[in-house]
Amino acid sequence: MKTPATEREQALRWLIANRRPEISIEQAVRVMCMALPRDLTTLQILRRIAEEEEAKQPGQTFNWRTLPGLLPRGWPSGR
Repeated sequence: MKTPATEREQALRWLIANRRPEISIEQAVRVMCMALPRDLTTLQILRRIAEEEEAKQPGQTFNWRTLPGLLPRGWPSGR
């Protein structure tokens, strides 16, 4: 069964808006990108939501390359 893009977008926005307070929008979007089916429409919706949120919070850019819970490449491993 295929969900229309508008319903999908409303559901994704609801999930992001109702995330746990300690989870950042960036983390929520990245986890959804990994957990949801990798269809183009869903990824485009998530990207648009992330860009809108980024515009609301100047100075904070989304890092699409880092997996949740992992440090970016080049950071000390802590050993």
